[in-house]
Amino acid sequence: MRRKTDQKHNIEGAFVLVLFAIFAITVIAVLALGANSYQRLVARDNDAYNRRIITSYVAAKIRSSDAVEGVAVGGFVNPKSDDGVNTLHLYQELGGDVYDQRIYFYEGKVYEILAVPGSNIKPEDGNAILDAQALSFDMQDGLVNIRATDTEGRENHVAVSVRSQLDGARSERLAGEDSGGVG
Repeated sequence: MRRKTDQKHNIEGAFVLVLFAIFAITVIAVLALGANSYQRLVARDNDAYNRRIITSYVAAKIRSSDAVEGVAVGGFVNPKSDDGVNTLHLYQELGGDVYDQRIYFYEGKVYEILAVPGSNIKPEDGNAILDAQALSFDMQDGLVNIRATDTEGRENHVAVSVRSQLDGARSERLAGEDSGGVG
């Protein structure tokens, strides 16, 4: 009689062990699938971040420097001339002096430098802030178009409205309308 009871306990023990093994394998499979999904999401987010970082950085700089005649696009030395280095000029007044913060693309990197307008500096004097394949700016009617190509060749484009210039154009237009109605 004792043998049947021992056999019954052995079968129950084996059954519990098999159920535990199935549970453990299921948990490991779910964790592996979750980790794989998480890795894909992280890779996608990093890809989106890297693609947009250049244009986001420049757009934030433009927004923070938005003042009347505070934003210009042109050459490195002077925004009114083309010297081969397409540059975004952000003018700001600090302690009564006007400074020219320049953001530009030069030899595979995005550079930034803060200088006194008219100073004798060269593009290589700036601080490299990001690696890139290309960065260009153009400005029309108070809208700065930023085109950037990251190190992996992905392009991104952003247009930033310079609100102070739009407000200035609006007030000039309104002043013209007012003077026309008085005469």
